[in-house]
Amino acid sequence: MITKSITNVVHSAQGGVLQFNFMQGNMLKNMLAGDIMLNLFDTPRLDMAIANIFLRQLDDSGIVRVTPLLFHNDQLVTYKNAQDEIIWQTTTPDFTAFVTLSFSHGQEETYYYSVRVENHGAQALRYDLIYGQDLSLSDAGATKTNESYCSQYLDHKVFSLDKYGYTVSSRQNLPQSTGNPLLQLGSFSPAVGFSTDGYQFFAKQYKFSHLPTIVTEPSLENRNYQYEMAYVALQLQPVTLSAGDSADSVFYGFYLSHQPEANIAQAFDVARIRANYRQPQREPATEQASPTQQGYDQRPLSGDKLTAEEIEQLFDGEKQFVEQLDGELLSFFYQEANYVTLAEKERHLERPTGHIISSGNNIDFTNPIMNSTHYIYGVFNSHLTLGNTSFNKLLGVNRNMLNQFKSSGQRILVQIGGEYRILAMPSAYEVGANFSRWIYKLAEGMIQVRAFASQSEPVIQLDIAVSGHSQPLNVIVSHQLIMGNMEEEATVQVERHGDLLQISRTGDDHGPRFSIATRGGFTGVERYVDSDSQGVQYLLLQGQIAQQASIAFGGVLNGVDSRGKWLDFEHERQAYHAQYRALLNDFSVSFSAAPQQAQKLNHAMHWFTHNALTHYSSPHGLEQPAGAAWGTRDVSQGPIEFFMAMGRYQQVEAILCQTYRHQYLETGTWPQWFMFDEYAQVQQQESHGDIVVWPLKALADYLLATDRVALLDTRLPYTSIKQNFAFTGEQETLLQHVQRQIDHIVAHLVPGTYLSSYGDGDWDDTLQPANQSLRENMVSGWTIPLTLQTLKTLTKALQAYPQFADFIARIVTLTSNMEADYHKYLIKDGVISGFIHFNQGEAEYLLHPTDTTTQIKYRLLPAKRSIISESFDKEMAEQHMKIIMDNLMYPDGVRLMDRMAEYKAGKQTYFKRAELSANLGREIGLQYCHAHIRFIEALCKMGMAQALYDNLFKTIPVGIQESVPNAELRQANSYFSSSDAKFDDRYQAYNNFDQLKTGAVAAKAGWRIYSSGPGIYINQIVSNVLGVRYQAGDLLLDPVISRQFGDVTLNYQLYNLPVTLRIYPQQGEFTPKRVLLDGQPLAFTLQDNPYRSGAALIHRQEIEGRLTAHSQLEIYL
Repeated sequence: MITKSITNVVHSAQGGVLQFNFMQGNMLKNMLAGDIMLNLFDTPRLDMAIANIFLRQLDDSGIVRVTPLLFHNDQLVTYKNAQDEIIWQTTTPDFTAFVTLSFSHGQEETYYYSVRVENHGAQALRYDLIYGQDLSLSDAGATKTNESYCSQYLDHKVFSLDKYGYTVSSRQNLPQSTGNPLLQLGSFSPAVGFSTDGYQFFAKQYKFSHLPTIVTEPSLENRNYQYEMAYVALQLQPVTLSAGDSADSVFYGFYLSHQPEANIAQAFDVARIRANYRQPQREPATEQASPTQQGYDQRPLSGDKLTAEEIEQLFDGEKQFVEQLDGELLSFFYQEANYVTLAEKERHLERPTGHIISSGNNIDFTNPIMNSTHYIYGVFNSHLTLGNTSFNKLLGVNRNMLNQFKSSGQRILVQIGGEYRILAMPSAYEVGANFSRWIYKLAEGMIQVRAFASQSEPVIQLDIAVSGHSQPLNVIVSHQLIMGNMEEEATVQVERHGDLLQISRTGDDHGPRFSIATRGGFTGVERYVDSDSQGVQYLLLQGQIAQQASIAFGGVLNGVDSRGKWLDFEHERQAYHAQYRALLNDFSVSFSAAPQQAQKLNHAMHWFTHNALTHYSSPHGLEQPAGAAWGTRDVSQGPIEFFMAMGRYQQVEAILCQTYRHQYLETGTWPQWFMFDEYAQVQQQESHGDIVVWPLKALADYLLATDRVALLDTRLPYTSIKQNFAFTGEQETLLQHVQRQIDHIVAHLVPGTYLSSYGDGDWDDTLQPANQSLRENMVSGWTIPLTLQTLKTLTKALQAYPQFADFIARIVTLTSNMEADYHKYLIKDGVISGFIHFNQGEAEYLLHPTDTTTQIKYRLLPAKRSIISESFDKEMAEQHMKIIMDNLMYPDGVRLMDRMAEYKAGKQTYFKRAELSANLGREIGLQYCHAHIRFIEALCKMGMAQALYDNLFKTIPVGIQESVPNAELRQANSYFSSSDAKFDDRYQAYNNFDQLKTGAVAAKAGWRIYSSGPGIYINQIVSNVLGVRYQAGDLLLDPVISRQFGDVTLNYQLYNLPVTLRIYPQQGEFTPKRVLLDGQPLAFTLQDNPYRSGAALIHRQEIEGRLTAHSQLEIYL
């Protein structure tokens, strides 16, 4: 192995609390103010920073040439002056430019970039300068946990000043260790243009050109776009220099560690900032040096466009849900719901097409599971983990969605025309349940790369195949090694043992050990070792491929050893597909009158199963690489409901027992989230007021469906807050855990009522209370009906057992009192309130027609949960369904409230995130798909078949524009957690939200995969739409089928036997009127439903013995 030494931080430049750290060649790594990281991206050692100052030479026709003055510049030398200030000097035939970094000479924390441009050409030089800076203003740990999340809460305020033009003040609204940091960026020369996000400055086209938009666009957008890559850019007024003349310009960044209350209303005085500036000297005091060549500055290589004939050859079979735009093929499904994206589609997507693969042993969360994240633009493996997805990373995370950092994860460089180029955008990208395939059509031949996971053990393999090349292809496969949580934290060791490279972390005897095996032409190994820690940060494998070469990742964890194992792709693909079919009980549905809609559901069931298993066994997503934990609320819904719907009760029991182990001994409630593996002590102690209810609801649903009350005798430990979240030595029965849980609910009722206090919030994370009075004296209109539903279900499940009589008597009393106060307090003037706040004995109604404080009149969650829980009577349910349809229904789904909380530059009054987020994404935009799926449950409860048909497909990405005409293009196989209105910022959205309702404003896809939504959706389809579920082991049939579907044919397993169910919406669209098994009538009894006739219950002994492997069950509605 060849070893090369690298250094992450060579030196620092400091001024007051500000510290700029630089790598070799004065490449900016990060900008710090104590623990606060000013910039958004910590530059990887073998990459380049994305902040820069650009000089654009101009003429009458437009932009002649763009020269970056800080980095990415072959004509650059760098040195220090006598004041120890860094200078970057660029010399071209037309000009010389000097950029000097200096700091304030006053009390303020300010940095300056001084730019001098000298025209030494024979002609006049016309140019402008643009400074672009990525921003986080968050604690370094928070920044690296999720850059997109930090950007969402960074408020940008743009000022136009008489003398200085545009100035941008950016405030981090989420509280950090110093408070709410602020940075004002401006110039001493007039700034005539600005932008605030990297998706403006670099834009979607960067994935192809790898250049910012300013190369072709004459002006910045002058638009405040509050999105997910905070990047403030300022464009100065053009300057014309005569031959021999020079000009000076200065950019500044004025920093405050804490700007209280909200972003500033007026810009800080630029004259004062200027008074603390000193003109720097330019004479070198150190030797001039050219920046060290970076490891990943090779030219990207993209695939050529495929012909129609080549597409048919590569993707044989019928194409389904074909997407086209202006006659251009974008994407399609084929075969086993495999999804293919062509490069052209990426030109239209902000969120790049990506995928997460997991080894197929992930049905049991206790297994050591190997995961990897892929992206279309040549991220062949990243975030590769064994076990815990936060602490057990082998490969680094792809931190930038535009592919700006090309050293992340695993990358491939190929030698074409005598130079190495890094594979970037392919001609086509295909994903299946356990694999990704990248296809590069090149003039020299074809390259196909496939990364795939084993169905049975923790192994992931990369195959590289070449064809049509005149000679073997020289390749380098690079790996950014992490072996921990964050880059550059662990000391990574790489050693060769026979044919294997063994990778471990110094000082860690309990974590995973990884292996990399190679075959088919790899001969060289190169390590980049940190000069300080001696840890390996990058591992490069070199070789020559004639036909195919492979790399296999294995590892050791918890006694499972998969090192050195090789896979066969076709075997693993088939085994994985068979596993999915078995897990889904051979689910396949068809609709006689709507065959396309049925196929949408079939594809959705396949891909939502993938998404649900990822959320359950390896919690993380494409936009949320940090995870590795179960949210107590989330795991009690998505995974529980998924496995319940599939009859996988062993998995349900394991989740319940693991969850109850994390119940706090001292309080009887739960952490908001907790890790469930060897890092079980990692958790968030504070939790929302509804959290205590969810494990009980999951347990009650399980007991009602299975009648397996013996589970309540299982002895389990608690988690002790006092013992640093360790499991207790003492154990109690699950029933005793439940009793402690009830004790907590009773102890946290608002004084004088039987209504639970709000605590730190409810399901809607954006509405966390802003003060202590709201925590203690506010009541959620959603949590109460949820609690009532849970208590009634528990009573129904246990009331037949005498041994639980005393316990049930207590539950019944609590239920009766809570239900009385629910009607007494929460419902006013016939409308349920979103919240009530008890203030000195008076009830203040919030999110209600009488609410004059927030101006929000209706909240979805209390209304739909009151229907689902049967807390409303029929008249109330119908009235509230009309309220929902009239006030909360939008083309892309039902919204959480009739209007969003007003945003005032981060000022907090009632709620935290709702008033802090500058971005409109996720719950802030009010269409959170999880809530829409629960709305589907309410529609089923009421038997509203037509409305169900209209809303069932709005959260399915497959063919979404048929159901949501204003939906923008998106990845069509991946669950999106929210539908986000295409507004630039909160103010624009607040004032123009009605345009979304008319469809005039587009709807964008939110964050992907990491959600309980896919599991809940699958449960709705099986249990409530198609209406197949169980009660005490008996079969319940309760379909809600619109006549628009026509006759329904469902292939599914009942009592472990494959059965064909046929549902005929004849007399009605719900409630069976006749049920036939193989032509013979089945006896059934109808169950109660306060809103309609109910489900048909068929006793197990009536049906189970008569079922065969070819039975047909006919259900006439």
